[in-house]
Amino acid sequence: MRFGVDISEHQDGLSLGAIEGISFAILRTTDGTYQDRVFRSHLDDALSAGLDVEAYHYLRRPSEGTTIAEQVEASCAVMGAYRAPMWLDCETPAGLSLDDVCLAHSLFTSAGVEVAGIYTTRRWWLLHMLGAPTRRFGALWVASYGADDGEFPGAAAWPGPVGGQAPVMWQYTSRGRVPGYAGFVDVNARR
Repeated sequence: MRFGVDISEHQDGLSLGAIEGISFAILRTTDGTYQDRVFRSHLDDALSAGLDVEAYHYLRRPSEGTTIAEQVEASCAVMGAYRAPMWLDCETPAGLSLDDVCLAHSLFTSAGVEVAGIYTTRRWWLLHMLGAPTRRFGALWVASYGADDGEFPGAAAWPGPVGGQAPVMWQYTSRGRVPGYAGFVDVNARR
């Protein structure tokens, strides 16, 4: 099992090289069309620390003020020439349609960005996607915190399938602690 963090500008000032025991970082490019202002510095930090790097885009429903195409364009602009595998973060309270997710997947792929898969919670996917199959979007990354005390609860607690697919990655806390950093960090386990 491997461990890693997912971060955004909310963790500005976090030194990825100072985190012992992680092998990957997943960096936010965008939230809708909002471009994460520290993506590039997090990317440079992750690469210099020798971490595997992936990205995520917080996908917004078009009724929230932006088209899917505008969101993908904004995300690609943030990455520049660097093309990290992209996770589609599906958790907006406004909901999404399956067509929205399919279009985002198609547009990222057409732009030369590999879509790693879907990030979601079991509850959100059941409520908004009615449990639709997730496999067509790639792998599955599930957030499931339990007590959310920042401690890894053990492999026996690995979350079950969502959309008919077992998760390859589990965000098991949003309250991880890192020496030398005052804030919280999302921590993930990967099989």
